[in-house]
Amino acid sequence: MNKIDIRPYLKEDSSALRTLCCDVADRGGPIENFFPDREVAADLLTAYYLDYEPESTFVAECEGRLVGYINGCMDNRRYGLVMFWLLVPALLIKGLKRGIFFRPEIHQMVRGALKNWRRIFSWRKKSFHSHQGHLHIGIAADFRKQQVGRKLLDTLAAHAAGCGITELAASVHDGNKAAGIFFEARGFVVRERYPMVLVRDGKEEHYHSLLYVKAISTH
Repeated sequence: MNKIDIRPYLKEDSSALRTLCCDVADRGGPIENFFPDREVAADLLTAYYLDYEPESTFVAECEGRLVGYINGCMDNRRYGLVMFWLLVPALLIKGLKRGIFFRPEIHQMVRGALKNWRRIFSWRKKSFHSHQGHLHIGIAADFRKQQVGRKLLDTLAAHAAGCGITELAASVHDGNKAAGIFFEARGFVVRERYPMVLVRDGKEEHYHSLLYVKAISTH
């Protein structure tokens, strides 16, 4: 088995982490399966964690290669405020400059998003009113089933406990069976579920968004 080191995120990891995040964003496959602009997607998925709370991100490294990451947030309310007031407006401007809003894939995504209003409203409410934490994790395809995810999650849980956080949450949809199995094996339980729609190649795919939550011991 490859020797894998788990360590805190460093600024020089940014490019590799953003690339890996987009490589595995669609149930372990590339972001381009449903979103046409990798640069904007990387900003949306990683900018808060890397720019505003880098101390809560940890990476897995093997022989100088970044093979996994876990982005953590220790305050959902702060995350929601930063996303709503700073990052999303900047991304809308960037998207306009890059012309992505003229792409048919984006029009399809918007139609799907409008059908997800209940899930989006619930996420916004929790983001603005909860001081608990959440996470986002990604593992390179050729390093899965090597305990990388478990080690990253254990590292983040220890960090969260040190910050006084009593719960960590992760959101996945029920079409991502592997993610569900992983979180349940690590003690996460489904607290809430909401209907959601994804649009891929012009066709709607119907799932449920699952909010997995794990209690963190601070003792």
